[in-house]
Amino acid sequence: MATENFQTLLQNPTVAYLQSTTQDHLTSKLTHLRTMVLQPYLIEPMSTFLTTYTGAMPDLLSLFMLAIILLISIKVVNYAFRVVMFWVSLAFRLVFWGSLLGAGWYVYSVGVENAGRDLGWIYGVVVGLLGEFQEKSKTAAAAYAKGPK
Repeated sequence: MATENFQTLLQNPTVAYLQSTTQDHLTSKLTHLRTMVLQPYLIEPMSTFLTTYTGAMPDLLSLFMLAIILLISIKVVNYAFRVVMFWVSLAFRLVFWGSLLGAGWYVYSVGVENAGRDLGWIYGVVVGLLGEFQEKSKTAAAAYAKGPK
């Protein structure tokens, strides 16, 4: 029963019209794609490139093997990149979680008050170093603006 409904649907004049117009539309779009894009940008440059090497023209098997070797090389490089990125991200995660656990252990072992005092001292050192760096960079910028003597 379902096949009868499907067959009557396919025999409907509207479906037949849509099939023919879709096929004609698709054919015209593909023809346009070939004439406007593929022909001037791919087919003609490749044909001129291949015709310049008529004496040393490689056979199709050599080109196919070259393409396969290129694809395998890209896969190997991608695999190596993923392995390296795994180990780098693992190292960063270990450093992050290790420093977090180390800071927690330090606060636990010396107490919150002493850890806060040490943190304030570290903050003062960092602010002092940044201030000194800013002064030296301003002095160097002023000396550079004056130019050579």
